[in-house]
Amino acid sequence: MAVLAFPLLRLRSEGGENLFNQSDPVLDTLADEIARIAADGAQSGFKAEHFRRSAAVMRTLDAWLEEKGAARELNRRLEDDDYGKLNPCLLAQETADYWQAHGVYLSKDDLTARLSMDPMAYREMKAVIKKQGGVHALHSAIAAALERRAKEYETAAFKGRVAFPAPRKIGATFTTVQFPGLLAFGSNFDCLCRAMVAEGVLLAVVCGAALCPPCCAPAVVIIVTENLFESMGLCNPNQC
Repeated sequence: MAVLAFPLLRLRSEGGENLFNQSDPVLDTLADEIARIAADGAQSGFKAEHFRRSAAVMRTLDAWLEEKGAARELNRRLEDDDYGKLNPCLLAQETADYWQAHGVYLSKDDLTARLSMDPMAYREMKAVIKKQGGVHALHSAIAAALERRAKEYETAAFKGRVAFPAPRKIGATFTTVQFPGLLAFGSNFDCLCRAMVAEGVLLAVVCGAALCPPCCAPAVVIIVTENLFESMGLCNPNQC
């Protein structure tokens, strides 16, 4: 896939700090928790507690976005035609740099491939998020799905081991999204994960356009949180 035009800006704060990797006590704590969940699951298999902890991460991240006004800005931008403003290569680099500080090492090529979304898919996912009620509704659906999975795992032990990040083939093939109906959104984890990827891309776009500085760091957190859900065996966004 060709690199897109209008590259995402490498935003800097007044002190020269990269805004994608800015330190925030809440986001840093969430990132550390995501890394611990991944490490625990890789060592002994994912259990109900890991799904509940992940649900708590989503609820806390949602509250942070609401408090900072980032959720409101994202909802306002769901109808914007902003796909051409994304540079997947730069966003992959920023994501890898942020997570390396938290002990998680990511393939930049893998990240670039996953963030090089098909433009039609990206626009359709934004439209669905808007139809469902915005990013808060998306986060609530994800947290609820994680809680349901935790209950399932209380009576059925997880077999085998899971690597984080999950290995994937580099390079994506794109197909037209056949998104489920309104009532299916909250129960289809494949599509919830696909929506999370789109949200991470949107966060990066509004950050890069200097529309929402608080959206910068959450972009790289959302992207790898979705990666964690794939590693848990919860979803495959390519199946949405």
